[in-house]
Amino acid sequence: MRPTDFVAALLVGLLGLLLSSLHVAHVVVHDKPLLATVVGVVFPLALSLVLCYAAVWAIRRRFAAGYTVRLGVWTALGAVAITAVVGTITAHQLLAGHLPADAGFQLATAATGGALGGFLVGVYDVRNQRRADRIEALQRATSRFVEAETHDDVCELIVDLAASELEMPFTAAWLYDEESNTLDPVAITDDGAAVFEEPPVYRAGEGLSWEAFENGSTHVFPDLREEPGRYNEDTPVRSEMILPLGTHGVLNVGSREPDAFDDVDVSTAKLLASAAGAVLDRVDRESELRSQRRALERQNDRLEEFSSIVSHDLRNPLSVAQGYLEVAQDACDSDALAEVEASHQRMEVLISDLLAFARADDAVDPADVTRVDLEAIAWKAWGMVDTEGATLEVDAQAEGLTVLANASRLQQVLENLFRNALEHGPGDRGSTGDLTVRVTPLADDAGFAVEDDGVGIPPTDRQQVFDSGYSTRADGTGLGLGTVERICESHGWTISVTDSSTDGARFEIRTGTTDSSG
Repeated sequence: MRPTDFVAALLVGLLGLLLSSLHVAHVVVHDKPLLATVVGVVFPLALSLVLCYAAVWAIRRRFAAGYTVRLGVWTALGAVAITAVVGTITAHQLLAGHLPADAGFQLATAATGGALGGFLVGVYDVRNQRRADRIEALQRATSRFVEAETHDDVCELIVDLAASELEMPFTAAWLYDEESNTLDPVAITDDGAAVFEEPPVYRAGEGLSWEAFENGSTHVFPDLREEPGRYNEDTPVRSEMILPLGTHGVLNVGSREPDAFDDVDVSTAKLLASAAGAVLDRVDRESELRSQRRALERQNDRLEEFSSIVSHDLRNPLSVAQGYLEVAQDACDSDALAEVEASHQRMEVLISDLLAFARADDAVDPADVTRVDLEAIAWKAWGMVDTEGATLEVDAQAEGLTVLANASRLQQVLENLFRNALEHGPGDRGSTGDLTVRVTPLADDAGFAVEDDGVGIPPTDRQQVFDSGYSTRADGTGLGLGTVERICESHGWTISVTDSSTDGARFEIRTGTTDSSG
């Protein structure tokens, strides 16, 4: 307590003593009936003694700087206001020539009631001001919580905030250790460390702290020495609040004085514990995200290494083998060499599909995402595919339709869907000459579809067509549609398969970003 606050409380006490002495003097000189004595003398004396106790209470509360001065100001204002009102009546009686013999004692009674009333108003005002100041302190602390990266950092900030901003010098935090099934101390204020050289480790079922952690509720103990479940029988702490930090641990706030915490202390401590629990949750999420990011980076490194092996270490010897095959074909004519050439071509297709499949998971750079004309990109993709006489139709409604996408990836999606239609659409017919592939917008303008008038995909196969390696053709790699799905996911799109209006296959891609404004 600052000297000014102590002086303010002392002046309130001196005022109470002064008024008490006046009321005692009134008892001595008072010669009226008993009831009048009780009402006019004993009751004011009792109020003045309450005012003396109020000063002692203010000193024992040890309010932060400025609060006790506010109490003193309200007390003085109350005494002056009520005394002024009664003084006006007394002045009127004096001017009228009817001044009572005990007029001075009446003014003392008015001052007593006014001072005590002012003190009570001051208590209400101080409670509201303390609550507002503490909430403001908690709001300021949120900027510091953002900097915390570990559980220990958060707990250190909590106890520091409790001591410096919330008038809670005996504060400590325990965190739950799942491996040992214990609550371990991780942070304590300087005043707390001076009292407790080594904070205890709470095991399952030990102490009030474990009980609060287990049931997830706040416990407030006015006098800890009266609690049979306390951990330390000889604890120097008299009052204590135990607050859960979500599922992470507990926050303990103590005092050497009994009944030291009022509703402001409890409510602000709950806010602090709730905020701390949320920050600890955030730290967990960010730690998990960092772990996932590192795992993804390692996976991407392995994919890059895989792509390099496939692209160079496999293609280079394949090129050499193809060169020797051409020499052998010039030297002799053999069906066996034709089989070797077909195998080489098969290997080249596999390598290309594997590279496309591995790179389909690469994140889409937002800088490479633009509004892409669906009709133009469809015709461009069609030109990259061996159509074998098939026909492409772009729905008239798709004219001017744009998709927010990486143009190169979108073209790859269309190329793979076109190849899938050309390879599987004819079915047993074995010819693509009569096959028509159509690109059309979805009815709700939330994407587009690629469909054909071929044999379609049986419902039993639709859940598997996107699985890597799945193919209904003996010479298929089963990677084309898997690549399509990965590219769609990298854009945040979804893809599904159903029947077309002609019972062929229809792939619907929902982008949520189509625009027909041109």
